[in-house]
Amino acid sequence: MNSEFALRSIGIIGDSPAMQVLRCQIETSARSDLTALITGESGTGKELVARAIHQQSARAEMPFISINCGALTETLLESELFGYVRGAFTGANQKHQGLFQAAHTGTIFLDEIGEMSTACQVKLLRVLQENAIRPVGGHQEIPVDARVIAATNRNLNHEIAAGRFREDLFYRIAVLTVSTPALRERPSDIPLLIEYFLRRVEQRMRCKKQHHMEEAAVDALCGYFWPGNVRQLRNVIERLAAHADDGDPLTVATVRRALPASANYAFLTGGSANLHVSFYENDSLDDFLDRTMLNLYEQLRKQTGTHTQTARLLRIDRVSLYQRLERARLRIQQSASA
Repeated sequence: MNSEFALRSIGIIGDSPAMQVLRCQIETSARSDLTALITGESGTGKELVARAIHQQSARAEMPFISINCGALTETLLESELFGYVRGAFTGANQKHQGLFQAAHTGTIFLDEIGEMSTACQVKLLRVLQENAIRPVGGHQEIPVDARVIAATNRNLNHEIAAGRFREDLFYRIAVLTVSTPALRERPSDIPLLIEYFLRRVEQRMRCKKQHHMEEAAVDALCGYFWPGNVRQLRNVIERLAAHADDGDPLTVATVRRALPASANYAFLTGGSANLHVSFYENDSLDDFLDRTMLNLYEQLRKQTGTHTQTARLLRIDRVSLYQRLERARLRIQQSASA
């Protein structure tokens, strides 16, 4: 099975430059047995990437164990990761094997590691250093051989600066790094993803006829901002197919109805958003970029209606966005008067 087919088989779809870079990062990580950190926004497929690394590695025939570190309390997470002995706490009537032991000779995927408490971080760091775990309530260490792949949608450098994430653990887990691109960074992949998700949901629904999506509807989906990334696109396609009869065309009107009611401002192309930026003879690159940012902000604000909504769309604090705009305006004024 070639690499591209293997990735497609688990749902990693796309031919864009951003996806070509991602494929190279996956292949590089798969050739090694070092710890790896996958970064990217929520919904970009970080667990799929972790599975792809595992499936292309020398551990492919061994277990792949996944856990969301943000879904459990500190105590439960520790018990799940390292296990516990009988009598370790009330209700521990028998010993429990942890996920590190279950992943022995295979791979353990620690999703949302940025949510892990500092106490658990200390214990995880020791596991990475000693290749051994100590169950809750136990006194003996148990050797484990599990490759660790972690993922986060947080900026761990910011978390380190804020004292919420250990710097020494960061360097332990980020020996190799993989970055999953946001869907808005690879719009050329959206038609491929639409086709992939449509065919999959039709199989699950046992549709007798395939759905056809009109070109205008595809264009509308390609022009959407997709704050929820691929996960959101999949959800939209599934809803479209579920509410359409077998073989019915999917139109631009049905596409827009399937998107959140508050999302009309997030269509960045195909509408009234026309970005016009002039480049003047004496402009520097900074001048051009500042003017482009201000122009884009004005176009987005026309669609959102308010500065606050624009900041929300751009995923930035409204005050921080205002400060950036003011600095850009000031630089342009200073350059003009120089």
